[in-house]
Amino acid sequence: MKISGYLGFSLIDYPGIPSFVIFTQGCNFRCPFCHNPELISQRKKGQYSEEFILEEIDRRRKLIKGVVITGGEPTLQEDLPSFLFKLKKRRLLVKLDTNGSNPKMLVEIIKSKLLDYVAMDFKTSIPKYHKAIGLSERETSKYLKNIFESLRILKENNVRFEIRTTVVPEIVEEEDLIEIRKTIGEDVPYVLQPFKNDKTLSYEFKNKNPYPNELLEKYAFTVKGKLR
Repeated sequence: MKISGYLGFSLIDYPGIPSFVIFTQGCNFRCPFCHNPELISQRKKGQYSEEFILEEIDRRRKLIKGVVITGGEPTLQEDLPSFLFKLKKRRLLVKLDTNGSNPKMLVEIIKSKLLDYVAMDFKTSIPKYHKAIGLSERETSKYLKNIFESLRILKENNVRFEIRTTVVPEIVEEEDLIEIRKTIGEDVPYVLQPFKNDKTLSYEFKNKNPYPNELLEKYAFTVKGKLR
């Protein structure tokens, strides 16, 4: 596993569960508003070994009940299943944050009972998706097929999950959120996240002001979602 960061204790990354957060290195998207741009490159090596991270987890076993694997995009890591197995042997709950682009890996780790919770991104409405992930329309079209397949996998398997959208000005507007809700279905747990502009991949988005909280609350009410 390429691991380039960790957070020893969190009360917000896994709903209701005190957790240890792991940031994997490498992502296949180039979201211009990305809040962890240093984790995008797939050429970089991880800064921390698995052994070190597991030792840090073991040191905190009295404080944590779960582990969150985020990124980057964790499903790009070929040895993700074996690492998750080590976490489950420790009787820890495991949450995965994913962009949904690798349904083959997703279904493997779900079927192997290595996950307890999945948070999958749905960036914006379909016509704007290429802008949200910073890729060509042709590349985006291929990834969208995978994202819809990942959504189907989550719906059809016995794993807790949520779909989430970072509400970025211009990339995500009210009509986009309404369209996403129609796409994912009325009964799917849907979470809206505020955009943060203190650190972004594109300088352009560093200059965009986040939506005010009152507007985000209105959007969440409109799409029957939760603001986190």
